[in-house]
Amino acid sequence: MTVSLNRESPVPLYYQLKQILVDKIDGAEWQTGDLIPSEQELQETYGLSRTTVRQTLAEMVNEGLLQRHRGRGTFVAQPQMTHDPVRRLGVSEYLEQQGIEPGWQIISTDWAEPPEGVRERLQLAETVRVYRIHRLRTANGEPIGYHYAYLPEFMVQHINVAALTEGASLRYLRNAPQMEGSTAYRTIEATIADDPEISQLGAKRGDPILAIERILTAVDQTPIELLWAAYRGDRFKYQITI
Repeated sequence: MTVSLNRESPVPLYYQLKQILVDKIDGAEWQTGDLIPSEQELQETYGLSRTTVRQTLAEMVNEGLLQRHRGRGTFVAQPQMTHDPVRRLGVSEYLEQQGIEPGWQIISTDWAEPPEGVRERLQLAETVRVYRIHRLRTANGEPIGYHYAYLPEFMVQHINVAALTEGASLRYLRNAPQMEGSTAYRTIEATIADDPEISQLGAKRGDPILAIERILTAVDQTPIELLWAAYRGDRFKYQITI
């Protein structure tokens, strides 16, 4: 049965159409990966202009509900995993709340010469190496993000190796005395997928990526960890509660 639009309502027609389409997704009438009706079909079904239909679809694409593929049509997108750091829950807890099994895969742990920018951010002398931890964060076994964590030498003795594959991203440092009263400064930037994201996350070149930098400092402002991470923008989003 086709739901009719209320043309006497003060609610804009594009938004009424959006609610109809969202209900089809929420009600499982349309499943992830399903091809939805074309713009022309939606115009004819609901008696709307092309402009109105395009506004609806564009908003749903921007919200991650739909995905457009040139030459193929518009499809129901995979649900995005949401993280709200203000509520002081880790990404793992958020994934679990959304019925998703979180996990980690260790790629490597080694001593390394600091890449450009790392030495300065960690306030290290020229001859000092860093300890590097490279991990993939997974959701239901699928990689959604990768982490490169860089630590100064004095932090290595506090690493809990077993915790590298469980829980929150900082769980491996939970027993470090420097964590008491520590502060994390995050920077989140929108970028596009390049070689690292293609090879590690299975993204396509040009796909949306969330790039995250986190500086962790002890109570005396000494840097104790620098994290560079990237997440697939089609699978993961940050939500900030104010």
